Formats: sequence, structure tokens, C-alpha cells
Amino acid sequence: MVRLIIIVVVLLLLGGGTVGGLYFFGIDPLAKLGITAPVVQKDAPPPPPPPPSYVEFGVLIIPVIQDREVKKQAEMIVRLEVEPKNKEIVARNLPRLQNAFLGDMIGFLSVTVREGQPLDVGAIQNRLKMVSDKALGGVYVKDVIIENAVLK
Repeated sequence: MVRLIIIVVVLLLLGGGTVGGLYFFGIDPLAKLGITAPVVQKDAPPPPPPPPSYVEFGVLIIPVIQDREVKKQAEMIVRLEVEPKNKEIVARNLPRLQNAFLGDMIGFLSVTVREGQPLDVGAIQNRLKMVSDKALGGVYVKDVIIENAVLK
């Protein structure tokens, strides 16, 4: 009885080793017998994100008021990055955004602008993004891009 078990185990090991060796060398022994493995479907790569859509805000001119008089003037070109579906909504609300941006920037720049220091464009972008979120509800403007910020 023990010899029979040993013979069965040896035959199973030989068969498994033979099938494994054939797979290792690129031969599918089950396909030769007409048994095929199910085909694994690879997921399609996700579609590329849509290109960014912008609403041209235009030139934003802000007087820098310090000591109760206009000391300087900040000028910058502002573009608003939006989802394509929100472009029309943001474009219709540009007057509201212009008023909110101008009102906030007058107070912000009067405190942050120092003699001999350039404008902190990163801080201004963050501030304008917060103002646009507050003015429009937070879901319409993805980012605020500032170009050519100049302090005169």
C-alpha cells in the first residue's frame, strides 16, 4: 500500500514538472489537448484629461493706497482656468469677479507692498482664487493665472 502511494506521488510530481517545464519553455501543453485558459482582458487606459479652458479676465489695475494716498499702481494680466462646461457661467459673472478682485486687492496690496520689494505673485494668485471661490461659490474657477505682474 505504501509503495502504491509513493508511485502515485512520483507520477504526479513528474507530470507537474513536465507541464511546468513546458510552460517555462513557451509551450502550452493544455492547448495541445484542446483546453484553453480564459483570456484576461486588460483595462483600456483612461482617456486623457481634456485640455484646460480659460476665461480671459483682462488687465487688472490696482491702486496701492498707503498713508491715505496712492503711492503705486499694480498691473497684471489675469486668466481664469475653468472647466469647459463652466466657461460660459464664469464669463457672464466677470463684472462680479472684477468688483470682488479690485475690492480685495486694494486692501491686500496696501498692507503687503513694501518699498523695493516685487509683487508676491504666488500670494496674489492664492488670494484671487479664494476671492473667486467666495464670489462664485467655489466650484467654477479651478485656478487663477497671473502674467506680467508689474508694480509702477
